[in-house]
Amino acid sequence: MTNQFVIDNNFDKNITTSYFLSIQLALDGFSFCVLDPISNEYILFYHKNISINESLFGVTDSEIANNEYLQLPYQKTFVLFQTKHNTLIPSSLFDENQKEDYLNFCFNPNKYEEEITFSHKIKMADSYCIFSIPEKFSDLLSSKFSNVFYFNQTIPFIESALLNTTFNTDQHLVYINVQNSCFDIIIIAGNNLKLHNTFNFHNKKEFLYYTLLVFEQLKLNTHTSHIYLSGRVSKTDDIYSMLKKYIKHVEIANESKHFKFAAVFKQVSLVNHINLINIPLCV
Repeated sequence: MTNQFVIDNNFDKNITTSYFLSIQLALDGFSFCVLDPISNEYILFYHKNISINESLFGVTDSEIANNEYLQLPYQKTFVLFQTKHNTLIPSSLFDENQKEDYLNFCFNPNKYEEEITFSHKIKMADSYCIFSIPEKFSDLLSSKFSNVFYFNQTIPFIESALLNTTFNTDQHLVYINVQNSCFDIIIIAGNNLKLHNTFNFHNKKEFLYYTLLVFEQLKLNTHTSHIYLSGRVSKTDDIYSMLKKYIKHVEIANESKHFKFAAVFKQVSLVNHINLINIPLCV
């Protein structure tokens, strides 16, 4: 993926206090976009690749200090930190005072002792996503921006998928968001969330194995179930062609139906950044 920057002529530096700023932090890239909530239109997008010789924290610190559009004040700032350290808790069982315990049950607490834990309710799933991010990122971002809301990729991924699902379907819908070395997968049936998981993978065969394992464990029909792919994937990728050999219905997810996009966004592959784009749906 190449570095990208697009900005619409309607972007007005004098009224940014009415705009929403969304930032995504991932090991392979730093991205942000700006939404005008009055017109419900995205008017700015920026993405910078991160090389193996750069640190995510270093790039984040530099961008916040030097990018002119990050020096402006915004009405709200949404920060999405891509992390596998997350779990879902049904609302009926959730206790805010025990959120660290939920994560410690799933992950080694000693390994992540310098992380800070957040919780966010996924309204459409009637559950809470518990996740952690390195404390130094939280300290940096909270010191630079006011009114900051933190997310991880699971939250907009699940929320938007459920919003896009009709209530009367009996089909199983499989949503997969692909990143460089991991992917999130969720299963929805009858507008209910049946499964969410994150898998690491090193090659296309591992990706296929984990996907078909989910189909086997949930006894999903490979002829009637639908897979919707998003993230770092396209119809020319081996991942797509391999899935098509085993699953009848495989599609690249549609761009977000919930927002408008300035004409300059035709240069941006929105499917690659769908979680970033959909963050405002979660507030």
